[in-house]
Amino acid sequence: MSCTPVHITRPALVPGPHVVDAARIREDILARNPDHPQRETIRKALTNLPGTRRYLAPYEEIVGERDTRRRKDDTFDTVRRAAAGAARAVLADTGLAPADLDCVIVSSATADKVPGLGVHLLNDLGLRPETRIRSTTQAACAGGALALVMAEEHLARHPGHIVLVLVGEFLSALYQDSARTLEDQIYKALWGDLVSATLVAARPLGPAPTLRIDHTWEYTLPGTVERYRKVTDERGDHFSSTRDSLRSVTDLAPALRDWLDRNTDGPLDFGVLHPGGPAILTRLGKVLGVDEEFVRHSRDVLAEEGNLGGATLFSVLDRTHRAPPRPGARGLVFGLGPGVTAAALLTTWTA
Repeated sequence: MSCTPVHITRPALVPGPHVVDAARIREDILARNPDHPQRETIRKALTNLPGTRRYLAPYEEIVGERDTRRRKDDTFDTVRRAAAGAARAVLADTGLAPADLDCVIVSSATADKVPGLGVHLLNDLGLRPETRIRSTTQAACAGGALALVMAEEHLARHPGHIVLVLVGEFLSALYQDSARTLEDQIYKALWGDLVSATLVAARPLGPAPTLRIDHTWEYTLPGTVERYRKVTDERGDHFSSTRDSLRSVTDLAPALRDWLDRNTDGPLDFGVLHPGGPAILTRLGKVLGVDEEFVRHSRDVLAEEGNLGGATLFSVLDRTHRAPPRPGARGLVFGLGPGVTAAALLTTWTA
């Protein structure tokens, strides 16, 4: 769809509180699977994963025995504290107060409880009781892009509002020894934890550059619900996927290219992308016909911080602020999640 331009501020990030050496995670996975029939394949796959560290909850807690209730309570409490910290930080960066917020949009597939994270944020930050709260717990890796689309839609109806977008995933909460496929072991080594907050408004907030939203897009591939799933058993939640998940970007390509062709009149300059993992990111680059520089920040986040779920986009956006494109440069924000669902935004870098 075409949208009234709105602006995304630089995000505030609260990563997992512990830095864990990636080699330690790889060695631990192999030690826990001494008789696995694919042990050598797992070893090679883990060795080929980029990165030297992950920002996580305490590692002993991640791999320890916890029942479903304890795991959910620990995750929710941790994400809740990080969410309040990220929100206060982005407000301070823009000189705003909690009372200035009109809407809060939250995405978290790992901190899913009732009442939800948005309601707790209203209380923790002291927001006005009439502040609108919008939450999604199913978007997962697409949550960052989808939350921005939701913010744009809200501002189309309420152009004077200021929207807080809060996206946070502690994917380490999904770690389970009982999940033993090759894909399961790769996820365990790739996951990281991050909570991010940004503000979205119909005007720039503060003097810093912003990312202006020009167009948005959503698409769901029919018949693909089995490709990415969160499964719950007596030990808690864990992630499951099939090998067909690697085809998701390729299957989306015709619809994505059609949208881009109809709404762009030349090449894009930069990407803020999270399609899942390194291999899928490479496939997305080929679909878009872009060079490695276009996906550089996205690849660096996966390598240096891991898969942070929907919050990955905001770590990529933060790196884009650190090495900004020229004013007027055009970019693509893209997130891919279970379903298979995709959300994307065409954007312009403004100074």
